[in-house]
Amino acid sequence: MLTCQIEYAKKSKPGEEICGDSICVKRSSSKVVACVSDGLGSGVKASILSTLTTKMAATMLFRNIPFDEVFSSILKTLPVCRVRGISYANLCCVVYDAVINECTVVEYEFPVVLCLRNGQFVELEKEEKTIEGRKVFFSKFQPVEEDLLFVMTDGVSQAGMGTPHFPLGFGLKNILKEIESLLKYKLPPSDIVNHLVKLAEHLDRETRGDDALAMVAQFRPLYVLNIFVGPPEDRSKDEILVKRFMNMLGKKVICGGTTAQIFERVLGKKVQIDLDTISPYSPPIGKLEGFELVTEGIVTLTQVFRYLEGQQKELGLAAQMLLKLMLEADEINFTVGRAINPAHQNPLFSHDVSLKFRLVHDVARILKDLGKIVNIDYC
Repeated sequence: MLTCQIEYAKKSKPGEEICGDSICVKRSSSKVVACVSDGLGSGVKASILSTLTTKMAATMLFRNIPFDEVFSSILKTLPVCRVRGISYANLCCVVYDAVINECTVVEYEFPVVLCLRNGQFVELEKEEKTIEGRKVFFSKFQPVEEDLLFVMTDGVSQAGMGTPHFPLGFGLKNILKEIESLLKYKLPPSDIVNHLVKLAEHLDRETRGDDALAMVAQFRPLYVLNIFVGPPEDRSKDEILVKRFMNMLGKKVICGGTTAQIFERVLGKKVQIDLDTISPYSPPIGKLEGFELVTEGIVTLTQVFRYLEGQQKELGLAAQMLLKLMLEADEINFTVGRAINPAHQNPLFSHDVSLKFRLVHDVARILKDLGKIVNIDYC
């Protein structure tokens, strides 16, 4: 299954602290929605209008409300400038359905949408619809691995407007040439959008400039990580839960010595302890066929949590490896056993809460803030 990785960069208009261009991204393992809007003008007012627009659109589209209804609601909400006769915010929405592998792009008064396949521009067929008396363009395509879809506000396409080299702005053709050139040098998509925004900032030095936002959607395989933490509450379900875990798609990790023993017994395999990996920071790691990593539980998870919170810099090898797997993954699925180890209780808690539950919850919270899809299943 493919997923749609979203990367973006933005800048504020010179003299403004807040960018008037906004983006809102919502995602699950089967669906990704990314909405970009450019508020009219700049500063706080533009930011409020564009943020309202992207939040409304992304929330409704993620909840499977039909496109026509979504844009009808938004266009009814958006005011129109009486002087210039244009909306106070434009909008582009990218919706990727991974189940059927279909990407839909909807544009309202949007300047730059570019699709590239194998480093070459691909023209998207657009269907025009009239919604609330305004023109809205719809495009659909089936992405293949490594397709790129770039969405940019006019702060990029009109950068440098009025200068001798770009009297009408940097322009769509120059943006496309820049992207194609950077792709030839194998520059990552995230670096490309950062480069384009910095380029716009450079070109705007001799002009009043504008807010700018560049987004790229990269279609690539979905990376899933499954982590089994602690033994199940009901021992009679050990075999069922182990087999279910083994059938889950993606990479697999065991956290906890007792948990590893359960997998050894059910699978009829032996965990090989690598004593060379022991250190003052953490116990040694284990190796088991079919698993990326076998670790001790509480110490390793505590180190990962403290590192993510910025409380700790030094990590044991097990924590380093687990953290790397987490940061590479798009989706992380925790299977957490409810069996409580009395040695893992925090005396500061007056009620009976297992430390592993707290750790998994806190790590999951941080991973979600980093844009990961995180699921927790207790057993």
